[in-house]
Amino acid sequence: MKNNGTKIVLTASEIEMSDFKNNPFLAFLGGFPYRFPIWTSRSLYWPMLEDNEDGSARYAPYGLRKVEAGLLEHFSREDVVVCQPHNLKKFVGPNTKIVAISSMDPLGLAYVSQTYSTFLGFGEIPGTLHSFQKLLANKVFKKNPHLKIVVGGAGAWQLGKKAREFLGIDHIVLGEADIEIGEIFESIINGEPVPEVIRIKKNPTVDKLLPIYDPSVHGVVEISRGCGRNCQFCTPTMRKRRNVPISHIIKEIKTNLKYGGDGLITLATEDLFLYKCNSPKFYPNSLAVVDLLEKISKVPGLKAIQPAHISLAPVVADPELVQEAAHILIDYNRFTYNNKPIIAAETGIETGSVRLIKRYMRGKPLPFKPEEWPDIVEQALGILNDNQWTPAGTIIVGLPDENEDDALKNLELLDRIFNSKLFLIPLLFINLQDCILNKEKRAIFENLSETQLEVFLRSWEHNIHIYKKDWLSPQDKSPLENFATKITTKFVFSGGYMFYYGWHNDPIFNMRKELMKEAVGLKPINIIKTNIRRIKSNLR
Repeated sequence: MKNNGTKIVLTASEIEMSDFKNNPFLAFLGGFPYRFPIWTSRSLYWPMLEDNEDGSARYAPYGLRKVEAGLLEHFSREDVVVCQPHNLKKFVGPNTKIVAISSMDPLGLAYVSQTYSTFLGFGEIPGTLHSFQKLLANKVFKKNPHLKIVVGGAGAWQLGKKAREFLGIDHIVLGEADIEIGEIFESIINGEPVPEVIRIKKNPTVDKLLPIYDPSVHGVVEISRGCGRNCQFCTPTMRKRRNVPISHIIKEIKTNLKYGGDGLITLATEDLFLYKCNSPKFYPNSLAVVDLLEKISKVPGLKAIQPAHISLAPVVADPELVQEAAHILIDYNRFTYNNKPIIAAETGIETGSVRLIKRYMRGKPLPFKPEEWPDIVEQALGILNDNQWTPAGTIIVGLPDENEDDALKNLELLDRIFNSKLFLIPLLFINLQDCILNKEKRAIFENLSETQLEVFLRSWEHNIHIYKKDWLSPQDKSPLENFATKITTKFVFSGGYMFYYGWHNDPIFNMRKELMKEAVGLKPINIIKTNIRRIKSNLR
């Protein structure tokens, strides 16, 4: 730590710097409205992480750690620091040349934030936007107008020229920057001509990837980049898949475990089941996947393995792989259902319409045909549930040219999987900049048909049906934290909406009202009284 400032300071918003009680799924709440009731208790849901003795961040987003690794190839350790926003004043000063910020969703324009800032109400400013603006309003930037502010990360595309001017951002970096970032920053520091929008078009090969130096939030470790299925609404699927060597993965796992903690590791990948897959038809390489999991599980100190993503087609193509993976992962589970261990991961259902599958995501059902997609979804969920998997599945509503028949196909599929152990996440279509459909209009609730709105309603009815008696939660949550989760969730589906929307002419109020009834089976005012009594009783 230097009183005059560190040359390069890396940071992120307070939301992205939190681990949400080390719960990767709870972190999606960052896209909810910042006035949402859950924000009233930061200590319960998104606490500030501990720092090192010198004030540097003990944990940081994985992308920021990769940038840090790239910078340390060009600069000394004394010239580069990662810190939380509240410690910027310790490291930013006259000698600071660059403050680099990583952001997944700086303006709240991603899928979850755009969908649920409207759906949930309580104001329509997502928490991600609020916390990013709060970060850029830090006094250190006014006190040190000489420094350059550089923003990168998956959400940097959101920052157009007007947004950059308003927020005081000098450059944004688009693309996989972890290898080239050192040369870019050297050019900025030396005063060389550097464009405001720095586009990195070349993706690094796996032999060029650098291991992280310090732990990442949620213990994230990258096992593959890209996907290759070419779904037109998505960015990672447009990139060729690259598989990280096991030796590199284990090295990063050990780095993440250096401070002990709860021993959670999150495997960053677009599809665990396609690790080292060399088949053009996307048949899984089961030996490689099992070998990966077996070697990971033997790392000393590891207590929980959390796969980030899986796809459904490989599940049907190789059910034995799912079973073998479950035998390993169930001993390192993070979540429970009905007090029994389960394996959780995110997956993409996206649509029940074969027509839309053919048009926008022909690669998603491989090695099967697009016509088989609804059957694949139903069969895959059955296989997963039989092997103790309980995934979270996304459904996209309002895809370009989605018609009434497509929406009905979504409802038909939801009926088929209504009793599957699955957490459904309906999302509005968003035209991400780096996807093929970036020129299409994004979907908004006001333009959805009654049938499309019904998809949202039916999805959340499913979640209430499956999880009403057992809220998905980490095993190590305290009774008070579990209680708070239940109370907050019930509040969402009950009195809060009635108070806020009771006198508003809101287009989706009736949908919320139906969900309230389904969620708790009581009148809203009775729910509020019951919750207050329980809270008082619990606090005594």
